Amino acid sequence: MTMAIRRLALTVSRYSGAQRLFRLWSRGPTVLFYHGIEENILDREVQALHLSLRAFERQIAFVRCNREVVSMDYLYECIASGRGLDPRQVILTFDDGYKNNLRVVAPLLNAWKLPFTIFVSSRHISEGCRFPNYYIRAAILYTQSESIHLRSIRQTFPLTTRTKRSAALATIIAAVKKAPQHVVDEVILECREQLSRAQWEDLDADFFSEEPMSWQDVRRVSEMGATIGSHCHDHCILHSNQNEEEVCRQLNQSKSTIEKNVAACRYMAYPNGTVADVSSVGYAAAKSAGFRIAFTSVPGEITRDVDRFFAPRIFATADFEEFCYLLNRTSLQNQVYTMARLQGGASGNQATIEPN
Repeated sequence: MTMAIRRLALTVSRYSGAQRLFRLWSRGPTVLFYHGIEENILDREVQALHLSLRAFERQIAFVRCNREVVSMDYLYECIASGRGLDPRQVILTFDDGYKNNLRVVAPLLNAWKLPFTIFVSSRHISEGCRFPNYYIRAAILYTQSESIHLRSIRQTFPLTTRTKRSAALATIIAAVKKAPQHVVDEVILECREQLSRAQWEDLDADFFSEEPMSWQDVRRVSEMGATIGSHCHDHCILHSNQNEEEVCRQLNQSKSTIEKNVAACRYMAYPNGTVADVSSVGYAAAKSAGFRIAFTSVPGEITRDVDRFFAPRIFATADFEEFCYLLNRTSLQNQVYTMARLQGGASGNQATIEPN
């Protein structure tokens, strides 16, 4: 099926009401996750984690008409108290802590009186440094060199065409996602060395979408209705290649820094958040750090048998028809979530929720 035919089929099923029938099988609320929202996207490879404002407004309008947006605290209280989990409910979350969460997202959602949650990487908020993938993407796509050798991962990449740059980018990012934090830091340093200070200043100005919030910004979005959660200290992926000391430091330092600068930090989202990104050590550390819920990027609904330290979320895809279809058929993702729990092992034992 071509994309055009698929989109037409999805549109017809939405207007005919067929998609509403799918929701009869839903068993609980849906936690959606975004990253940044920007009015203008200049380079989709660099700004890969940002949704256009127009697309976001259309999605939120659909959610407002068809669902009920509730806060993270309300979701937790429903689970903890044993009250019913309403399949009509949606929780809005945003990862990383981009400044456009304050500039674009917060005013919009506050005007509609919609609660939301932002999971911030505390070192990036404290130091103002951008997130790892930005430095990699910008360096590989905009360096004037025709090749790059990264000592940290012992690989050389040709950069003579945009296609080769894109391929190099994919390989480097895949390697970084599996690497321990000290190797990630080395890759970022090497990538930053590919461009001069003036070149970085120009790119930073062009791609202001990649700028993180400050703590003052985070406090402002909190006042505008946002719950602030942890996304680790260094945006560190808590896979099995991270040692236990590093994992515990990432979670505890992030939580304490947020609580020092904003308010109580009761929730977290694992960076990247696939099954392979949540080790047994990471899972145990999230429990011992005192979080109420720890979210993955594994799709599924929040049901009665959810593991609150391996909780599912659904990525808000950019295409509007795909977004509506996905939101109406979230029940199909419950099997994916169940299989992920069985495969991962990290969340094999369901946690008992004790109200705080």
